[in-house]
Amino acid sequence: MQIKIGFTQNSRELQITSEKSQDEVLQQVRSFLADSNPAGTLELEGLKGARHIVLREHVAYVEVGSESQNAVGFL
Repeated sequence: MQIKIGFTQNSRELQITSEKSQDEVLQQVRSFLADSNPAGTLELEGLKGARHIVLREHVAYVEVGSESQNAVGFL
């Protein structure tokens, strides 16, 4: 599943591919954004084990993709 995070004052976005389900990621993101501490962090792990730590005060948006896999080949 693809996760895209946009940042304030930066035109680039962070793209992470995760093995977690959409519900797990959404729950983690919701609790992260609901935290009133601007120095709060969100830690996400990518497919190859890379860990990404994001500061709440710099996050502009979070896009969580669907769990459906893209079809490859002819139908």
